[in-house]
Amino acid sequence: MTTTPLLMIPGPTPVAPGVLAALAEPVRSHTGPENAATMIRIQEGIRRLVGSAGARVHCFAGAGTLAMEAAIVNHAAPGDRVVVVSHGYFGDRFTEIAGALGMRPDVLQVEWGQRADQDALRGLLENGNPPALVCFTHVDTSSGVLADCAATAATVRAAATDAVIVLDGVCATGGIEEAMDDWDVDVLLTGAQKALSVPPGLALLAISARARSRRSALGDIRAYYADLHRWDASVDDPRKYFSTHSVSLLRALEASLEAIFAEGLPERYERHRRVAAMIRDGMGELGFEPLTDPAALAPTLSVLALPDGADDARLRAGMAERGVVIAGCLGPWAGRGVRIGHMGTVTEAQAARTIDAAAAVLGAHA
Repeated sequence: MTTTPLLMIPGPTPVAPGVLAALAEPVRSHTGPENAATMIRIQEGIRRLVGSAGARVHCFAGAGTLAMEAAIVNHAAPGDRVVVVSHGYFGDRFTEIAGALGMRPDVLQVEWGQRADQDALRGLLENGNPPALVCFTHVDTSSGVLADCAATAATVRAAATDAVIVLDGVCATGGIEEAMDDWDVDVLLTGAQKALSVPPGLALLAISARARSRRSALGDIRAYYADLHRWDASVDDPRKYFSTHSVSLLRALEASLEAIFAEGLPERYERHRRVAAMIRDGMGELGFEPLTDPAALAPTLSVLALPDGADDARLRAGMAERGVVIAGCLGPWAGRGVRIGHMGTVTEAQAARTIDAAAAVLGAHA
């Protein structure tokens, strides 16, 4: 039995030794030249990852939920209509944030495990005032649904020309191809702790020219720390102060991006697809079946129904005793299955270790 747990949850994900070493470097000045150079390189790397030549990249202390809130509060005003396409728990979070900010969320609630129907989305967009924002999730960490980003963004752009399109890439960026410019997405947000393979604590947003124009038109907004205008000066020149940068996490992200590009994006994305297939095939032999529609399976995690007679809590506890940590399901799927993350640095060997641990627990309780 190992003493080092293997995190196979859908984030946080395992962190490579080189990234841990970067995290352990001496703390830098948050306005010094070394940290400034790191932040510029991070901006360049994120633009490359999300497929945008000209996006403005913000990176500050927080996590995905803060990035979601910043995406909404900077691009819509209280009373504005915000259309949300929800494939699960984290799509619902867009609705909760918009409501908390005084906006009018209008939700296309998609059945868990399914992709959005484009005709239903078109009908929702055209029924009512034009939305200020349309928000959806690339991969919902609760349901494992991989959205059809190109089709969804095209539907929005045709039916709501001026809407700012917000895409949650938290469970996708760095593990799945993203094409912000080609899709005509305006805001792509993510966090550091999933396929980017950095410890939690960074919120990242890539912002298009259309979204920046919307932010300028809004004037004052009901935010301070999350007000992207207040961060603009330090985006242009990271030696300028607005709030203290998470210098150690930024250095870790820089090291992770270097490793990602050294591996090569095509090779990295193919590894994610290969490991996902290995997990699903191996767990399938043990009686696990995807709860997610096979047409919508994401390469970054698997949401699997339990075999007959298996107990969720007992399975996860037994696997943890064997050094492998997986997650339970959320929402209507709670207790019915498990979620296994296989993103970031996860390898075939770690996938095999996960399958072996599940087999051992099921065998012990047969």
